[in-house]
Amino acid sequence: MSIEGLSILHMAGHVSYGLLETGSSVDQLNIDIGHANNVGFNYFHNKFGMPYDFLLKSSISSGHSLFVAIQGSEHLLGFARFEKISDETEKTYRGKTNIVNYSVHLLRSIEIHPAHRHVGIGRLLFAIAVKNLETNVITLPDNPGAARFFKDKLKFKRLNPNNNGLSPRYKDYLILPYPRAKDTLKVMAGSYPRMVMPELIGRYEALKFKYNMGKSISKEELRDFQQLFENSRELLDNKLMDEMDSFLKGFEI
Repeated sequence: MSIEGLSILHMAGHVSYGLLETGSSVDQLNIDIGHANNVGFNYFHNKFGMPYDFLLKSSISSGHSLFVAIQGSEHLLGFARFEKISDETEKTYRGKTNIVNYSVHLLRSIEIHPAHRHVGIGRLLFAIAVKNLETNVITLPDNPGAARFFKDKLKFKRLNPNNNGLSPRYKDYLILPYPRAKDTLKVMAGSYPRMVMPELIGRYEALKFKYNMGKSISKEELRDFQQLFENSRELLDNKLMDEMDSFLKGFEI
């Protein structure tokens, strides 16, 4: 089963990361809700008594951007909701138009299924979302632990509303400015390539092992790896890209 209204932006192993665009798409998700005998999504249910299907549908109907991580064809692992609060501004000078200020999106919430936390799904979901949005991102963490995560792991900093043309009510918020936000996914891929590109790294290591053991490598195997490599170039740091490129050049494909 594939979910209608889901635009896939990235695949990592059995997890698809994408943008959910229609409310009817939410009905196709398997949303595991936590209760006394089950570990599942629980924050909004416990704090506000809010059903998750209503939360996600209302986010889409309100015009918010809803990014999701889905295992297999329908099992929801996590979601991130963004609200656009200002548009980009442009300036034309001598016939050339440039962006003076990028838009600002508010990260309203991000939640990962408790059974799938601490393995990078939330960080990867966030990185894919902000790369797609091409925007400044602001947020207001609701506890000290979340604040440390945004500052230490995602490199948010304290927001100065005067510098972004925002209302003073955002003075306590954190911001991940553009273009730093744009580079979040590539930075993450450089630090955790196996997490971001598991198929590519797994295929590369398998081929290197066969080569080092003196085993033959078919052209089909090399072509499959080459396709993965070409599709992942924009995420690879120079060291790993040069290493893989050099490996491929040792063969006639």
